[in-house]
Amino acid sequence: MDKEKLQLISNLTSAPIFGSIILLIFIFSEIKTISTTHLVLVTIVSLLFITIIPVTYVFLFVKRRKKFQEIDYDISDRSLRIKPFLVVISSYAMGTVALFYINAPVLIKGLMFCYFLNGFIMFLITLFWKISIHTSGITGPLTLLVYEFGIIYAPLLLIAVPVGWMRIKLKKHLPSQVIAGAILTIILTWLQIVYIIVPFF
Repeated sequence: MDKEKLQLISNLTSAPIFGSIILLIFIFSEIKTISTTHLVLVTIVSLLFITIIPVTYVFLFVKRRKKFQEIDYDISDRSLRIKPFLVVISSYAMGTVALFYINAPVLIKGLMFCYFLNGFIMFLITLFWKISIHTSGITGPLTLLVYEFGIIYAPLLLIAVPVGWMRIKLKKHLPSQVIAGAILTIILTWLQIVYIIVPFF
């Protein structure tokens, strides 16, 4: 597979894009439990904060920066990641608050909260080391999915393997960074579910 195709697939498996897919699965699972009007509102609010705001900001950030220096949409230069990271994390934080305000289902609030807290931890790590946000963005929501729907869905976590391979092939990460992003996020998400989401949400 050539580099352009790998990059396209890599872009489509970024945290905000993959998050929207899992989000829609969770929303579909709530169809029979809440009204259609409420479900539409939850869908709009969730997609706004988990995907639309982060993707739009990163796109505009890179577009502006391209006028002054070489930059890609992965923002491979770790030193340039701080501002986009903070904006994206803020979007997840505001999304969590908004979902609580509109009384969204627990699963949806949990997903947004995990994106916020995992994103914040990944941000702190990124200040010192270029951990893979791609594999983190895959295993985080999938861990929540496995917890909710059962261990039978655990093999879905293996989606992180081809995604990680693509990141290595594109020379965006070292194997250690890819593995760390995946495994650390599984552990963090499981702890959040057990000690925060289940007791307090």
